[in-house]
Amino acid sequence: MTLICINLPSEELQAEEIQLRFHQTEGQVIHADSLVSETVYIDGYLSHQAEIEEFSVSTVRSVNSEGTANLDASFRTVETVEGLPGILEWVSTETVDLLRDDRGSMSIPRDATRPVLRNVPRFPETPVKPGDSWSLAGEEVHVFRIRNSMYGPYRGDVQVLYNYLEDQFIDGKRLALISMDYNIYLPVRTPGEPIRLITGQSSQNLLWDIDGGKPVEKTEDFEFLMLMADGRTQEFTGTTRTAYRVNDTLEKTGAAEILESELGDLPGVSVSKTLDGVMVSVIETDRILFEPESSVVSRDQRYRLEELSETLESYKDRDILVIGHTADYGSFEGRRKLSRDRAAAVADILFPEGRPGPGRLFLRGAGSTDPRGTDVEDRRVEILILD
Repeated sequence: MTLICINLPSEELQAEEIQLRFHQTEGQVIHADSLVSETVYIDGYLSHQAEIEEFSVSTVRSVNSEGTANLDASFRTVETVEGLPGILEWVSTETVDLLRDDRGSMSIPRDATRPVLRNVPRFPETPVKPGDSWSLAGEEVHVFRIRNSMYGPYRGDVQVLYNYLEDQFIDGKRLALISMDYNIYLPVRTPGEPIRLITGQSSQNLLWDIDGGKPVEKTEDFEFLMLMADGRTQEFTGTTRTAYRVNDTLEKTGAAEILESELGDLPGVSVSKTLDGVMVSVIETDRILFEPESSVVSRDQRYRLEELSETLESYKDRDILVIGHTADYGSFEGRRKLSRDRAAAVADILFPEGRPGPGRLFLRGAGSTDPRGTDVEDRRVEILILD
């Protein structure tokens, strides 16, 4: 896709003031896909470098007359899968029920650990134009895993300085380029905590769709330092790039009916609606997909997955989660690994060249945590089409 960017002359930009607002619509699903590239220093010495992918999905459940939306926000923790580029292992998820008004102020349950950055961006009550600045409060909330124990949440207020830099036209849309800068200084006063101080700074640039009332892209340069109770320091520096995409809630009944009609002739394949989307289950029959204790798909059963692969091409804009299962034999860790390997084997057949559209591909090993009743039925894989 070719992006055409036009910077308007400064005198033309200053001619019009606009009201920056979130335009929130019931049924809207907002995806935020982030890539964090960071360098970590321990006591001033280089420790390691890492790339971390982060994902959140926010579904607008309702919007009141004042423009405040009730959102179900899901934050996914993932890990890369060695040897399978483009596929991520779904480790855990935290779902938070929150409110956000049309200016960006949030109301979040006190015990929620996500989102980390809250009330950012926020927009002023009055119209603004390129060249204008404003300052509004935000909040950061951090939870850390230290030696296999969780600590926090640590909460710190931040004062964000906003600068409306310019307007851009990209692909026919008028976008506002807004810088957002803040510092954090968060001393930890509670006795027994392993962290004594969190301090640092963040410099972000946001591209905002003015007419659509939603973010398009955000970049960040950050530097944060933690002073530990034992006197050691940990420093994190790096960048984050976040891309936003929006679609509508999956119409589950219609999608399930279409899938049933397209897959009805495949043995051992069933379709059902769930709270999270539409589930396609590939269950063991007398046509065995996996032998016991194996993650190798039987050669004569690949056709079931290849036909399913063609059907899934209609859902390029949806995230897909492939879940592997096992019978209740062996160790917990062994079952988890086997089920994950089964999910990976199926994902590799369904999408041998990765996902063809904006939707992401995840997999998860469920082990024997969701039994169906027989060992044969428990050797199954499920494909969940998400919002």
